[in-house]
Amino acid sequence: MKNPLKILFLLLTAWVFACNPNLDNDDILPDDNNNAINSQSTNDQGSTQTGNGSTIKPACNLIAYSDTLFFLENLKDDLKVKPLVKRDGEYGAYPEGLEINESHGEINITKSESGLRYTVFFIPKNTKDTCFTHLTISGVDYLSKIYLLDKNEKIAAPIYNNNPAFAIPGVNTRTTEFDDDDDDDNGNGTLDEPLPGQQVIAQGLDISKIDGKIVLDNSLRKGLLGTNPKNGSTKKLKLFYRLDDKSGKALNRIELEFHYFEKESDVPKSLKDKIIENQNSYYNPNFGLKYARIFRIFRKPRPPQIVIVGRNY
Repeated sequence: MKNPLKILFLLLTAWVFACNPNLDNDDILPDDNNNAINSQSTNDQGSTQTGNGSTIKPACNLIAYSDTLFFLENLKDDLKVKPLVKRDGEYGAYPEGLEINESHGEINITKSESGLRYTVFFIPKNTKDTCFTHLTISGVDYLSKIYLLDKNEKIAAPIYNNNPAFAIPGVNTRTTEFDDDDDDDNGNGTLDEPLPGQQVIAQGLDISKIDGKIVLDNSLRKGLLGTNPKNGSTKKLKLFYRLDDKSGKALNRIELEFHYFEKESDVPKSLKDKIIENQNSYYNPNFGLKYARIFRIFRKPRPPQIVIVGRNY
């Protein structure tokens, strides 16, 4: 066999399309980094020709919002944003978690999952064209991962605005607070404070109130999953926090799900699959979404799955 890799690639390609009989060009999303346009200009929408005479259809740029990064605000009512230009068609977003009106594209920032980067799509009425734009709702996320204590994987650190390279604001000045309690942090009364008894530290989670880092082995010692965690133990917590960024320390929240297993081999495949799905939602500038529908990575990446394996006490 002269070129086994080439033959293998052709066989895999044939398998993909054979298993997806309805898959056509309309079902394959354009590359997330190269073709998506976040411009509102609709000038020069005609087709162009390349040097060999083939026709190239320009990227659709019929959808845009006032910004690509939105922050929660200290408001009595929900914060909502609309597309800059009202257009008829179908709207949606992936991954799941963005509260978007499918008819007119209005986004409820307050009710959406924060700390995630979304791709918003728009299909103009009576067409099959799909337009794309991107936006992030400011906040933190935690990496879904299997943490092996015997390999010194003991810290689960928050990720700001869906990018691990970004620093958590307000850490050096100690003006950001994780595990917010029912005190009046921002001087506007207690109506926007968590209810008493919501604090996660009191439930055994060893988390820094300054930078949000979670010490996993200490959390086990402090009874996060019971005084003597059983294999397969699990617990969900809701973490309230305030970031000293453009949100003005508006109250934010994220649900976390913790699991404990004695050995990595004890972690069920279904949980491992969920971890992979969640990890695929994180921002990666080198990852295109051209075949995203095939691999189905649009599901809601929440809550983060924090799996603790082993114990050192």
